[in-house]
Amino acid sequence: MVSGFVLKLIRGSIGFTQADMAERLGVDISTIQGWETGKRPLTAQRAADLLRLKTRLVMLGGSPAAVGTLQDAIEADGILSLAIAAGGQPVSVDMNPLAAAVHRRSLVHMITWPFRGISPPPLRDLPSAPARGPVAKHPNLSNGDQARFFDHLLATVDSRQASRLPVLRRQASYLLGFDQRKESAEWLSAEHRRAFVAGTASADLPAGIAARSATVALARRGDIDPLRYFIKHTLSREDHAAANLAYWAYWLGEITESYADDSYLIAEADEHGWSGGRLAAHLLRHLDDDFHSHLNIHSLWVLILAKPDLLRRDHKLRLKTGNRVEQALDTGFDRETRDELINLRCAVQLAGR
Repeated sequence: MVSGFVLKLIRGSIGFTQADMAERLGVDISTIQGWETGKRPLTAQRAADLLRLKTRLVMLGGSPAAVGTLQDAIEADGILSLAIAAGGQPVSVDMNPLAAAVHRRSLVHMITWPFRGISPPPLRDLPSAPARGPVAKHPNLSNGDQARFFDHLLATVDSRQASRLPVLRRQASYLLGFDQRKESAEWLSAEHRRAFVAGTASADLPAGIAARSATVALARRGDIDPLRYFIKHTLSREDHAAANLAYWAYWLGEITESYADDSYLIAEADEHGWSGGRLAAHLLRHLDDDFHSHLNIHSLWVLILAKPDLLRRDHKLRLKTGNRVEQALDTGFDRETRDELINLRCAVQLAGR
């Protein structure tokens, strides 16, 4: 599915036909065809063979960043294929990859690529080889497979396992947000409000992360008030603000250690000495996102407070922050958000002295 499509993109970016690739890798052309179509899935390859394949692709001229996405693509295939096979039934926790680790943005991009049609960043600007006829822009799943995938998520979030494992429920709920069916929308609306109410009033930091995900999902659907309330009444607390930054840093890969649940991630985040540069760059790129701008601006302000040397050390980041803040100030925001933008402007000016 996804990994075969990524391999096809990489091959095309090098300018190889399937026959060229087979010759250079020393395999039959049917092997290349099987990998790309999913009939011989890359998920079935041994780890050592996958490592050799990725090394050879880079040696042949493949973009290292693009080749690096293969691991996430293979993991996404495992998640998609297991869910599609299970359909409307949950699977045991020890077999469910949604319960095994806290997901990062790079993996979630791969899982949702067939539904959203939005390419992961490292693959967006790859050159493509000439082709005859129309070419698919993203991995495709049949309507039946899509329905089975989302049916499985619905069964998972209502299972006893999910009630015992908050990270399983949260991650399944997040992916369910890409289902356009009425029954999923109704379930999500109720779930998001439950998580919002529970997390907003709770001292439990993982509950706050669940509430964060819920309010972001509600904002994506056009209901911005819960997100504003969450920022004002939950992220105003120092512990929840720190947990929010830790989750951001992990989501973007700035914290490289993997964690099985949100509580360990939050507790150990500061031990990794992450700089905040990648998080700041991401927040600046998305400072004026239609639905998430309030959270992005607030998170950037809290990040600068937590890491005051960030703007002093990085001249380019300081200039970019100043420019983006001035642009955002020309947009209509509520008083609290404008105050944070003005505070960011002052921080940029002080850092430049």
